[in-house]
Amino acid sequence: MKAFDFDGKCYRSMRVFCKQHGVSYQKMRRLCRHYVRAHDDPSVAARWLLGLEQFRNSEPKTFVYQQDLLRAEERNAKFRDKMSRQFVENF
Repeated sequence: MKAFDFDGKCYRSMRVFCKQHGVSYQKMRRLCRHYVRAHDDPSVAARWLLGLEQFRNSEPKTFVYQQDLLRAEERNAKFRDKMSRQFVENF
């Protein structure tokens, strides 16, 4: 758990912030994991989620972003293979 400041108020964790402001914790966690500025300062991700700052697709991405993309592709490929096998077996 990492504390961060947002608009002069210190939050002891991202989860507490998300609960108080009604935003998705998983979405904020993903932004902090995938984008360099949000990784360095979670208040940037908070501003993006609350609409106070516009999110740009050209944001520099972290190395973990590429790893997560590869994992997602692998999961999708496994799922497609599983569904095609089930279809053939049930047909």
